[in-house]
Amino acid sequence: MGGRIRRRRLLWLAGGALALPAAGCGVAQAVREDRGPAAQPAAPVRATAIAAHDITESFVHVIAHPDDNLYFMNPDLDHALASGAACVTVCLTDGESDGRNVLHNELGRVTRADRPAYTRARINGLTAALSLLATGDETGAWDISLVSYIDGHQVEQHTLRAAPYVQLILLALVEARSVSLHRKDSLRGLWVGETPRLATLPPVRSGLPPGAGYSREQLVATLHAVLDHFRPTVVRTLDPNPEHSTKPGRTPQAPPVYLDHQDHTYSAYFAQAALARHWAGGRARAASVEHYLGYVNAVLPHNLDQAAVGRKVVALNSYGWADNRHCGDPAGCGDRKVGAGALRNGWAQSTRYRAPGSGAWLQPLTGGGLAAFALLNGTAVHWTRTGSRWTGPHPVDGTGLEGQLHALRQADGRLRLLGVRTVLGHAPADHRREIVTAVQTGPAAYGPWQSLGTPEGEDPVRSMEAGYPIGLALSDGTVQVAVRSWNGSVAVRTLDGPWTVLSLPPEAGPGVQDGLGAVVDADGNSHLFAPGRTVAHWASDTPGGPLRPARPTGLPVPAGPVTARLAADGALRVHYREPRSARVLTAERRPGTAVWRVVAESAPPGGFGRVAVADGAIAVRDDGGRTALRADGRDWQHDGPLLAHTPALASDADGRITAAALGCDGHLYTARQPVPGAPFGTWGQAG
Repeated sequence: MGGRIRRRRLLWLAGGALALPAAGCGVAQAVREDRGPAAQPAAPVRATAIAAHDITESFVHVIAHPDDNLYFMNPDLDHALASGAACVTVCLTDGESDGRNVLHNELGRVTRADRPAYTRARINGLTAALSLLATGDETGAWDISLVSYIDGHQVEQHTLRAAPYVQLILLALVEARSVSLHRKDSLRGLWVGETPRLATLPPVRSGLPPGAGYSREQLVATLHAVLDHFRPTVVRTLDPNPEHSTKPGRTPQAPPVYLDHQDHTYSAYFAQAALARHWAGGRARAASVEHYLGYVNAVLPHNLDQAAVGRKVVALNSYGWADNRHCGDPAGCGDRKVGAGALRNGWAQSTRYRAPGSGAWLQPLTGGGLAAFALLNGTAVHWTRTGSRWTGPHPVDGTGLEGQLHALRQADGRLRLLGVRTVLGHAPADHRREIVTAVQTGPAAYGPWQSLGTPEGEDPVRSMEAGYPIGLALSDGTVQVAVRSWNGSVAVRTLDGPWTVLSLPPEAGPGVQDGLGAVVDADGNSHLFAPGRTVAHWASDTPGGPLRPARPTGLPVPAGPVTARLAADGALRVHYREPRSARVLTAERRPGTAVWRVVAESAPPGGFGRVAVADGAIAVRDDGGRTALRADGRDWQHDGPLLAHTPALASDADGRITAAALGCDGHLYTARQPVPGAPFGTWGQAG
């Protein structure tokens, strides 16, 4: 279902798979023509009207620094650029650092600091990389304009001449110049009110007025205006809820230190605030939002295969000016601090969503039919299939939801939804997250949402690290809810009981990652699984009884979320991705034994993220950003829409399996087996 790929881009994609070296940080570069003289900004213009789109998709990426989307949002960025849809990157800060554009191994060399020039070099590197991803040619020309989205403020807007749907918007705010140390003049300081105005630092030859700046309100208003103008169907930001370091602070009263750059976190907060206004203003199209983990990827198992890492490295080498090309700009043609060392810090080898996704957002209905659930514009929506006809999307009352929805079928046949709601304020003490739930009240009616709090009680700071919920429906009507907790373990509760934080199995390591799996076995006992140094396992001894660490699984380390399922013969099965290969591993524990064994390894489908399973079928995101389906051990079927979040699978009343995917255009798409056990049919839009 994808569009035709341009020849230059096809050649680049073919080369990217070969670009990853066996060792080291360098990647050989082909000889490229030099770019012409550096572009100069055109006369200022005002962006006032809502943009008209004759395409169904539009992507807006909000980043803090000029390389953030290349490290943390790729390969999704690559797929968006290849789609031909409007693809906009909004970079909030210069990323000016110390102003010294030198190679990593030359950082000790005395060099004159020139922050405006270093910023321009980084922007030149980013535009080269975006041009390479979009067209296969890093030397593509860009047109630069000074554009006003709100009165009194201008941004530097770059448009790729060969692909005008690709744009870069630079606000040129100063960065924090520190990963975690508090600095008044920073995005954090602007958000919490430590500074009333954050200054801009125009790059050389920018045309942006010197000495300008943004208040908190003006920055939110600018992002709101950008969203209104481009009307995205997908918005991508960095991680608003990074994990804290487990190393003890200097004092017991010291605030937590997070495993990400503070600019990443607060750029996401500003994007969330602007999104709330955009959605409330009546001009938005149906949009999904994805948040991407940042620096913490360096210490987690690498989850991309060699081909995907190779393509990321080629783009990062272009950004890093690894080939010493001439671009016509004396400020520099890229970021030498990255240079040819894209693999040095461990960020390029992984791409992860803050919300790990749930394969359980497609569920059978009592009496036949299916229901599918998603979050669009911060609101839950559902589609219903009766017979062969889908209707929807229909809203479920409530706003402020984010991440993912998990659906389960209770013992009484009603569907229950689990999700996360986030409230943002000016200060960390005003922020909070809560787990929320809504239950089916009629054939196509749900709500209202009820809060289940978090395992962290009333602590607002700790609540922001609460994970995404997964649920179990017991035969007596009890519903158990599980989330990752602040201390890196798992916490559980029933709908009417308190949260209990479970003991962390020693073999799991210092903590587990989000992406839980849960299943009830043939005896009615509950089982929880989480990705750690191995697959961590908790189980109850009796139906509804307390969960405790089970015998160690001894399974290989997971690259991401773990999906659990009860097989027809009573075996417990878990499915997850293998690090560095993206293969799907299936492990099982047979009834009457305590030993886990890997029993199946799929051919590599590419991609990353959650595995969805149903009655012998598997669905995953593939290396093209679409869905790979596998029925009864057959070859992978790669097709479907450009995917938002994760795919889902569910069995019909007649034993046929339906696959569902939320497209990047905000529509639901499904594919169905013509008969049980057969390959899947063609994808079609639902509703």
